[in-house]
Amino acid sequence: MARRGDPEAEPPGEAGARAARERSEHEREATADAAGRLTTARGRFGRLWSGWTVVALICIGLFALWAPDLDLPLGNSDDGRIFGRAGIQARNFWDLGPIESSLGARTDPFIRAEFEVPPRTEPPTEAVTYAHHPPLKQFLTIASVGAFGDSPAAVRITDFLLGVATVAFLAAVLRAVGMSWGPTLIAVLVMVSTGFFYVYARMGISFSLLLALTAAIAWLRQTTHPSRWALAGAGVLAALTAMHSWIAIASLGLLLPWLFIGTIQRRRREAHSWHSMRTSPRGLSGWIRLGWSPGLTAVVTGAVAGGLLTAGWLLNATDISELSERVAFRTGNDVSTAAEQAQFTFGEFLQRQWSFAGHHLLASWWLRLLFFPALIAAFLDRRTRGPALVTLAVAASLTFALQQGAWIHRLWNFPWVAPTAIGVAALADAVRRGLRGWAARLRLPLGMAAAAVALVTLGFVVTGSTRDFYLDRPADAGAVLARARDAPDIAEAELVWFTEGIWTPRWIAYYLDRPAWMLDETTLDDVAPTDVILVRNDRVPDFVPPSALDEPLAAGGEYTLITAAAMFE
Repeated sequence: MARRGDPEAEPPGEAGARAARERSEHEREATADAAGRLTTARGRFGRLWSGWTVVALICIGLFALWAPDLDLPLGNSDDGRIFGRAGIQARNFWDLGPIESSLGARTDPFIRAEFEVPPRTEPPTEAVTYAHHPPLKQFLTIASVGAFGDSPAAVRITDFLLGVATVAFLAAVLRAVGMSWGPTLIAVLVMVSTGFFYVYARMGISFSLLLALTAAIAWLRQTTHPSRWALAGAGVLAALTAMHSWIAIASLGLLLPWLFIGTIQRRRREAHSWHSMRTSPRGLSGWIRLGWSPGLTAVVTGAVAGGLLTAGWLLNATDISELSERVAFRTGNDVSTAAEQAQFTFGEFLQRQWSFAGHHLLASWWLRLLFFPALIAAFLDRRTRGPALVTLAVAASLTFALQQGAWIHRLWNFPWVAPTAIGVAALADAVRRGLRGWAARLRLPLGMAAAAVALVTLGFVVTGSTRDFYLDRPADAGAVLARARDAPDIAEAELVWFTEGIWTPRWIAYYLDRPAWMLDETTLDDVAPTDVILVRNDRVPDFVPPSALDEPLAAGGEYTLITAAAMFE
């Protein structure tokens, strides 16, 4: 302690000032410490509450909407027709074995109507085999049924999950090309809000992997040195895409040139920035070297491998002449089905497709109004031009090149949702960029309003006529069969007959494990008293007496299952 008079002694005033400075410095450090912790917390929260978090929440919400339908009975609808076939083929794979089931292509006991096999005769192998589409969906269903058992839920689960993943794949495409989160999330919500997506995205026939591969290629176009894992992932994804659907395979013809051209553009930009490329490459070989990349090698290798697997599976089960005949049939304008006999003009075709789009909110009125402006915006924006071109080209090819199929099946218009959603993102971003100065304050309210409109539309789709027409009412047919499948009369029945208003009833064979035939005036003599008959209640034929419906095997609001003996009493 310094004594009084000691030269080193500190005056009382200076000591107090020094203590105050120390306290102030300590407080500043504490404040900076707290601010740093707050900034770190905000950063972590920002990373947690990012656009991808919102995408994940949308995926979870969508699966929550679909999950109750995992056990929905397979009925007289696209849902029943598609999942019924997948379920029968998966069952045959495990019951008959991989070889005898033609690797999951056999549809026994369902006999395809186009072969006109007489009742109670042994069908040829080709009449109980169906392999007209790439096999990925079937392979996934086989694995699911093997793991979880033979049930509608096991048949559906993998396709439901792939449909949910479509949300993330669309977001990945838009983010990969540089779209901001606001327009991306609006586009995702618009896609999910459509009846098309709610009804058909869950069936495993959508554009899911097409979008996933588009996102991967958009990323590869911008990446100079992708890792080996990234290249392997791109190759696997390309292989799966080539095994997923015909439109996914068709997209490869556009995605590969898009990657090639994008690589040339990137390398020229990089070379220009280093002043190392003064002239254009000489000759074709020079351009090939400039555009070829490890990413393109990986994608081409995967696509070829997947394409060979698809071709091998198809040709193992189906004669090439049959495949050629189906292509010729689908590209024509003659309709010959149990429901309709017609020949249509191109004008009638266009009118029918537009009416399909508006049927029970498959596409809302406001989305149909935005359709052309959205596509124009997508092609004006250089970022979305490539994905829009790819998705629009394959959607248009499916609709216009295969007109017979598009005339019959509404689901063939479903792929148009992809380019429309991409266009909505471009349109929303154009509006966002146009709001400058004081008008920039309107961006958030307008974005929230757009999201609200999409969510309200989805509410009408889920609770209104869309679900009633496409899912609930047709499922009544499967519910009737499920209740009767263990009845003694079913065990005695050799055949199941169905009457007018029931189409491609693979789901009948799925539930009752019996062949199914159309019943009309020309086939009445082929009916045995032990057979059973499924009748649509609003289209009861004249040859079915009302008394036959009084004591059914099972009855629902839309369909009734009766014994043939009751019809002849």
